[in-house]
Amino acid sequence: MSGYTIVRAAEAPDYTGGSPSPFVGYGRPSGAEQLAFNVRALAPHAVNVPPGTDPTRGHSHHTIEEIYFVLEGEITIKLDDEVTTLGPRDAVRIAPGTTRAVRNDTDAEAVLAMCSVKVEDPSAESHWHDDFWPAKAS
Repeated sequence: MSGYTIVRAAEAPDYTGGSPSPFVGYGRPSGAEQLAFNVRALAPHAVNVPPGTDPTRGHSHHTIEEIYFVLEGEITIKLDDEVTTLGPRDAVRIAPGTTRAVRNDTDAEAVLAMCSVKVEDPSAESHWHDDFWPAKAS
């Protein structure tokens, strides 16, 4: 067995099931033993939540930290009570226990990479926070 694995973009699974804002995984299909690595493309005015879930929810992780790295476009991110904007090549390290939510408030697609340690059960590691970031009034 070789010491590397190539995962082509077309082979990476979309965990959203083909929604207009794909959440594509690279760590598990590559056989990574230590890292989780995902790419999220957010359509204009989309939020980073699983399809069909409440867009006002945020989430935190019990033990893992994450790094979000913006590849393209611009995202707005809420970290606990602070809201900030990140653009291309900006990154944020998010500590365990920090509640977060990501939105694309622009008219163009935004793409971010998310990296953390691998956990066997991501659902057990995550905690959802309802009404964390209410939608803007129209």
